[in-house]
Amino acid sequence: MRSLLLTAVCASALISGMAEAAICAVTQGTDGGLLSAAGDEPVYIEADTLIENRADGSYMAQGNVVARQNGRTVEADELIYRPGTNRVIARGNVAIFSDNAPPQFADEIELDDALGEGLAVGFSTLLENNGRTAAAFAVRRANGSLELTNAYYTACRIETHGREPTWRLRAARAVRDTDSDMMYYRDVRLEVLGLPVAFSPVFAHADPSSERRSGLLFPDFGVSSRLGAFYGQPYHWVLSPYQDITVTPRVMANVNPLVELEYRRRFWSGDMAFETSYTRERDIDSDGELLNDAEHRWHLFGGGEFDVTENWVWGFGVQLASDDFHMRSYDISETYEDYPGIIEPAPRRLMNQLYAQGRTDIYYAEVIASGVQSLREFENDDQLPVMAPLGELRLNTAAGERFGRLRAIASTTVLTRNDGVDYQRASASLDWQAQFIAPGGLVFEPFAAGRTDYYSFSDVPGALPGNTVTEDSFGRVLGYAGAELSWPLINSTGPADTILEPMLQALVASDDSESTRIINEDSQTAELDETLLFDHNRATGYDLWEEGTRLTYGLRSTTFWGNNNQLRGFIGQSRRLDGDPVFAANSGLFEDDSDFIVAGEIDLGSFDLMARTRVDAEDGTLNRIDLMATYYGQRVFAQIRYFSFDDSLNRPGPSEEIQLVSQTRLTENWSVVYNVQRDMDQDVNRRQEVGFRYRDFCTDFEILYQRENLNIGNLGPSESIQFRVTLFTLGGIGSE
Repeated sequence: MRSLLLTAVCASALISGMAEAAICAVTQGTDGGLLSAAGDEPVYIEADTLIENRADGSYMAQGNVVARQNGRTVEADELIYRPGTNRVIARGNVAIFSDNAPPQFADEIELDDALGEGLAVGFSTLLENNGRTAAAFAVRRANGSLELTNAYYTACRIETHGREPTWRLRAARAVRDTDSDMMYYRDVRLEVLGLPVAFSPVFAHADPSSERRSGLLFPDFGVSSRLGAFYGQPYHWVLSPYQDITVTPRVMANVNPLVELEYRRRFWSGDMAFETSYTRERDIDSDGELLNDAEHRWHLFGGGEFDVTENWVWGFGVQLASDDFHMRSYDISETYEDYPGIIEPAPRRLMNQLYAQGRTDIYYAEVIASGVQSLREFENDDQLPVMAPLGELRLNTAAGERFGRLRAIASTTVLTRNDGVDYQRASASLDWQAQFIAPGGLVFEPFAAGRTDYYSFSDVPGALPGNTVTEDSFGRVLGYAGAELSWPLINSTGPADTILEPMLQALVASDDSESTRIINEDSQTAELDETLLFDHNRATGYDLWEEGTRLTYGLRSTTFWGNNNQLRGFIGQSRRLDGDPVFAANSGLFEDDSDFIVAGEIDLGSFDLMARTRVDAEDGTLNRIDLMATYYGQRVFAQIRYFSFDDSLNRPGPSEEIQLVSQTRLTENWSVVYNVQRDMDQDVNRRQEVGFRYRDFCTDFEILYQRENLNIGNLGPSESIQFRVTLFTLGGIGSE
């Protein structure tokens, strides 16, 4: 198709406005014309054939018709333009395209000469976010609003072989209002696979192109042995373009109502969010029985982070609860994912924190003030510390490839308690590390570090009852030096490539003459694994110092073959030549010969098997086992994990547990889900769920039976049915 102007005769007729009883035609294969639209910009038309009817002044375009005007384009098999009435009629495979609207389609459409307002027969359009709507008749307004008769709306694909969409809304009348960004329906029914399942005289939802709208959200509901049947109705309130609130009143059969609230706000430099809940009720056991007296019960989680400069941010995190069991009683998560902050709390502990953080290639700095609330039944909050401040500054300098890397660190911690020891520490350290590669690939890495600490303690209990040392302060100077050798050896002669890397580390550390005066606050656990084994300082904090001379040795191997198949393995041990043990007996580092660390993984793409163990050097006892197998099949996903460790580590949860997560696809869309978490110590399933899941292009459906037996306070076993349906672009209904 070529773009040409009309012949001189036709152009003359157009310009002069003559209405002679003659037809001015452009021969087939010639196309293009400028048709003056009244009071507006001209309409540019391309077609295989263009005919002017001088009797009525109309124009007919046929064959691959394209009409453009003021940012709008109409494509059709045939188009008639009548300047006298300022109307454009398009027939056959009509498509309308606009700069600020999704494409629209029709069998026949009549528009004004601005290609804006009009009527359509057999109308359909693809909306933002994959929403689709169609109607027998449609009225299109100049602002883009649509009035639809005998209409439907869906986010599902329209099947060409006659299969009904998974769901759709069918209405006698529907309006897409661009001013309010809403879709309104009258006499509407919800159809699932073509069958009506729900009806309403009126219904409305946000336009898929709308980012946020005030209004009712889909409710959530379910059944629980603890709470009984429950129903929650959220209302989303948009306060401004940068803030909103969601309020959810929740009613339950066994207990008093609960109100939940979420608040979000954006600023030019960052954002923040809060969530809270409130009720007045007694304690609830697993059967829904009420105990003790009614109390105000609530929780408040929140946080935010804001830019100060390009490299600095400040933020805060809030985690508070009225009692230990409020959130567990009402199935509210005890973790806050939106703004976890810098310090991540331990299980069943809440963390409140205020922080500033800066980072560049040269330095890293942070300052934190934080406090802890425990949800553990037998833990006293008065004995937990308020940490203010915690500060650290790291400066990195590169002395050049020849001289290695030099790093300086300054750190301080202040801990205060209502009941217990108050703790203050300030530290400064300097460490150096370099790497040299000899001919043949031998890697030599020398390192050295020096550190000084200052401690101050108050309210320190004495050795005898009633004998209290109220204050103790002192300093110490520490250091270590050593080197590490490794030699990666590569064998690629066969069908597989193998890298074998023996490693040897020698380290000498100074004695700690003040170790008996230090109260250990930051190095209470050390779980030996492949990473920790070769650390220069294996204490997790500053309070413990591993003195003396030690050798650490290991062997790492990696084999590659086929299509990204891998086999990885590691074995290593550390031997203390002199010095006293500082780690706990269950750490794997207490004896002169540490536990062996043995780890391996085989990755075959669809199947992955991982094993990590800690083996006692004297009798071969497995002090820690962590096994995980994962299978990714065309129809089956399964992951099973087993772990066991010394129960004297004094950590929450069982010391031996097995977990299974699985999903089996029965058909293209249907899957069965089975998950279980079993406490091997008590021989009981802590969590168990089984159910069905349906998912396609436009729908997500899930129904699960869930049983929990967490054994926390009065919260014994509980059972619930989790039900949720999500209709994409509309929202979800069912259990949270």
